[in-house]
Amino acid sequence: MKVFALGGYGKVGFPAIKLLAQSDLVTEIAVVGRSLEHAEKAARETGEKAIAVHADGTDEQKLTLPLAGYDIIMNAAANEVVLPAIRAAITTGTHYCDVAWGNAVEQALQLASEAETAGITAIVANGVSPCISNLMGVYVARQLEEVEQLQLGRADIYSFQSGRELTPRQWLKDPKESLAALHEFSPFIAWMLQRLQENGSRNVRVYHDGQWVEMDPIKSGLDVPLAQGGTTTSYPYFSGDDYWGALPRDLSTVSPVEISFSPFPPQLHDLLREHALRVLEENTDPDTAINSFYDTVDSDPHRWLTLPDDFVPIPKMWVRAVGRKEGRAARCSCWFTASMWNVGGYFLTSVALAVAVRKILRGEIQERGVMTAETAFEPLSFFNESVAVLPEPPPDRRLIGESFEWLE
Repeated sequence: MKVFALGGYGKVGFPAIKLLAQSDLVTEIAVVGRSLEHAEKAARETGEKAIAVHADGTDEQKLTLPLAGYDIIMNAAANEVVLPAIRAAITTGTHYCDVAWGNAVEQALQLASEAETAGITAIVANGVSPCISNLMGVYVARQLEEVEQLQLGRADIYSFQSGRELTPRQWLKDPKESLAALHEFSPFIAWMLQRLQENGSRNVRVYHDGQWVEMDPIKSGLDVPLAQGGTTTSYPYFSGDDYWGALPRDLSTVSPVEISFSPFPPQLHDLLREHALRVLEENTDPDTAINSFYDTVDSDPHRWLTLPDDFVPIPKMWVRAVGRKEGRAARCSCWFTASMWNVGGYFLTSVALAVAVRKILRGEIQERGVMTAETAFEPLSFFNESVAVLPEPPPDRRLIGESFEWLE
């Protein structure tokens, strides 16, 4: 079967096409983009199944002609390509999947009836967040009879330019190397502080001592799961609305909340949180805060960047459902297993996108129209296949660990 890979030479698209080329199901992959030179390079590196195609994904009319004969569009390009690509898929009767997020997802869902009439399956938002995070939300919600709240916690920091990330497992122990790495991620930290200034912090409803209470997790801390069992209180440096659309909004009685922690050594995390609190309380601005943060670390990297011997990291990503089961308050949590922390977020998005393509091509999804990943895929099946396609699958072959707790 033939795959039309928009953005197939990018940070997400290129690993995805290389994974798909290994499947006997896929006979041809068109690497498509505005740069023919980049497309040709990616096609050569992918192998004999790949060809290069020059096309502008934002132009629906120019997409329809080269689409002839392809079974699916895999869109790994930017959000601006989503609507033109889905409309081209509808016109040509081609299945579709992408890595959309935010408002682009809502706009795509407006084309559901047209896609259904055309007889195509179009699954939007396949990646770490949404998709894997949403499927984790579905999984924990199913363990309860009534879900009052969904929480998403992250302990990683990205470089949008390089695609690299820092996670609790990947943090370096050499202070000089750690300092160099830390500076690479300054744009992401500055962006998060800017969001905090613009949007403020959002209180979280927490079930405590037999009742729900409102609290600010940045100031009060939050009970989070540990991969080795049990929980700990951790203090995020950001808490706000679900920016990425990373949890389903229809599974709980209140809106989900997204909470961002850092993967830093405890003393460095406390320093970042201190600056976040100053921004939140309007005692400083994000630019001043980020400059002060780095000046402090630069002055004594050994103090701020050395991991203590008793360092216990929280998971790279976790999802929790809090609600009721059998008339009792309860919560279910799941998290990336420690062996998954070394799999980069960009690459895991490539994996999720490739798995979505494979499932559509195998005919596993009978529904037609535009839909989100959590409505199309069964969580555990998707998790298991995601782990299976990794070049180096973890020894336990598991993407998530889980726990269930009674709260009363």
